[in-house]
Amino acid sequence: MKVTLKKTKRYEGYRIGVDEKDESLTVENSEGKQIARLVLEDFLDRLGATAHEFKRQHPRLDLGVHVKYYDPDDHLCDGIASTIGGGGLFVEQLHPLNEGTEISLELYLPATRNVIPTKAKVVWTRRGFIQKVSYPGMGLKFITISDRDRAELMQFVSKFNQQRGFLEI
Repeated sequence: MKVTLKKTKRYEGYRIGVDEKDESLTVENSEGKQIARLVLEDFLDRLGATAHEFKRQHPRLDLGVHVKYYDPDDHLCDGIASTIGGGGLFVEQLHPLNEGTEISLELYLPATRNVIPTKAKVVWTRRGFIQKVSYPGMGLKFITISDRDRAELMQFVSKFNQQRGFLEI
């Protein structure tokens, strides 16, 4: 199924398509050339979907934040968390750890000297690139984080989202 945009002036003539077979969303320019493809699972994640509803328990922020963690072999690893929230984060990693792996993690928030220590569990992985916007990596859920640290993280997320004009629904 494809829909041609008519009311959105910047994208007038563009077509949005849904592919049932690979469950993806595609965007074609007015000449019919595909310019973007997004897996519907990632699309729903961006909307804030969970297994039970579309409202996340904690707001999220898309911003590169430095993290350090120890892999299962006790090697210190550096990474970039491209999405963070009160419940966890997504760490970009070419070779993500396996689902179910628990790690010790340190989160370094910009504009603060505080380090947020936590333990997290890999709850999902993306093993390959999706276009040039979705990198391989792993979704981590916090399994231990202090109330004070979660509050600081949530204040950081809320502040940046407000500055960007994103209001919580």
